[in-house]
Amino acid sequence: MKKKVLLALLCAALAAGTSVAQTNLALKSARETSTYYAFAVGIADAVMQGAPGVNITVETSAGSVENVKMARMRKDFMFTSPPNLVGSALAAEGQFKEGGYDKIRSLWPIPGLVMHWVVRQDSGVQSLADLAGKRFVPGGAGSAGEQITRKVLGAVGVEGKVELLTIDLSEGVPAVRNRRAVGFGTSSTPPASMIQEIAATIPMRFLELSDADYSKVKDLYTRATLPAGMYPGMDKPVKTVSQPVALYTTSDLPEETAYRLTKAFWAGRAKWEAVHPAMKLITMDDVNAMVARLHPGALRYYQEAGFAVAPGLR
Repeated sequence: MKKKVLLALLCAALAAGTSVAQTNLALKSARETSTYYAFAVGIADAVMQGAPGVNITVETSAGSVENVKMARMRKDFMFTSPPNLVGSALAAEGQFKEGGYDKIRSLWPIPGLVMHWVVRQDSGVQSLADLAGKRFVPGGAGSAGEQITRKVLGAVGVEGKVELLTIDLSEGVPAVRNRRAVGFGTSSTPPASMIQEIAATIPMRFLELSDADYSKVKDLYTRATLPAGMYPGMDKPVKTVSQPVALYTTSDLPEETAYRLTKAFWAGRAKWEAVHPAMKLITMDDVNAMVARLHPGALRYYQEAGFAVAPGLR
């Protein structure tokens, strides 16, 4: 009898310990003032509510390149990135030639990046090609926006002819105000706060990517259009490009944890949709654009949900 009582007490203690056990995860996102940081905080809150015992700490970042590079050395780690950067890391190309990124796994999509290119109206720049011979901030150093701008300038034919300033994006507005640069690029979900800020005080021109030039990068980016009136001084629609973005982890994350996270994310839609209007644009179809294989736990959830996962992500 005494042994049975002791066994029952032991089982109760183990059960109690299990109920309070915490899984601590880091989610590396973007600059604290960015929309993507707000996305990450909203997503973390929704997931933690739907997956008791999981604690997610959102971390700031200088950009997506930094996020991907951290995946080589960290555990209990999640991060946001455009899929093309993850693809480069998996192939050990570009800024990821050191390799060692094979553990990256996909979880779920988040709103994509829409590229904005703006210049002072008094700069004389009318088009992307006119940036030749000018100083321009392509995006924050190491950011996806910088990478997109460099690719697009190559397509336009002015790669190497524009003096690109490698600075933090927070310095972009002051650089334009002080005429250190004619303008800057930023990849964000519209409306971008830093463009609202500068366009409210300085007349700005929005540069678009022509259909002919877009055809040269259409395999890398999707077409997007900024509607007229979105920003001060934007009196007509502006054609640009967008890039998918997703949330990733590594294969070190336990399968059951990844399953619970993914299930909690999709079940918490009403919570994270309230964070920003762009969150309402997320669809499960975006899963198949994430490039890296799904984490086994996430794959289990999508299969249970009846979603047709692309063969390359299984």
